[in-house]
Amino acid sequence: MLDFLRFWALPDNHRFITGKSYLWAYKAAWLVYNKRSILAIAREEQISPLLLAGVAAAEVGGTPERLKGYGVLQFRQVIEKAAHQDNRWSNAVSVGAVAIQLRAVAETLGLDTAQLTASDQFQLANCLLDNDFNLRVVARHLRQLVLYDYPQADTMNLTDEQIIVAGSRYNRGVQRNKQDFLDSIHAEKGRPEREYSSYGRRILEKRKSIEEILRLAI
Repeated sequence: MLDFLRFWALPDNHRFITGKSYLWAYKAAWLVYNKRSILAIAREEQISPLLLAGVAAAEVGGTPERLKGYGVLQFRQVIEKAAHQDNRWSNAVSVGAVAIQLRAVAETLGLDTAQLTASDQFQLANCLLDNDFNLRVVARHLRQLVLYDYPQADTMNLTDEQIIVAGSRYNRGVQRNKQDFLDSIHAEKGRPEREYSSYGRRILEKRKSIEEILRLAI
């Protein structure tokens, strides 16, 4: 709660590390702590370290990790059971420090999302609380997203466009056409379609800081 108040209630101040500066400080600290795992997993899963670290920086520091896996998930499961619905709503719960939907985790691991039981979902959520497992699934999912739009891509060395599109797909899924993201990248500032690619563009905005953090691990 104190962390939240320091970020939310106090004005942004880089010197005193409050407001948005405190949130970025937390994200940067998480990257520093996990930088060796990020580099090792990126290499093993053949994905750009910048993309993996950029998504991690975007996701960490949100809702407390255990809250969704030990609260939100069960609440949705109960509602689905009472309403005799399938598991799509509970599969949409995002878990882990680097938040990822249970549906995306299951698909990445080759599981049938429609057949996930409440126990299966809970076990996946529990595994995602381990940072290495969390990062590995995210890395594998990101590689699949890159190849979805760029089948011949060198996934370890991505262009700026590929990073923006893959990062934005991590946030928005694969429902939207690739051209929509490309149009978004080149749209004038202030246009509503710019929002489609904002997630991916923010990774490049933090590129210098992220790459400096990752270099410290070598």
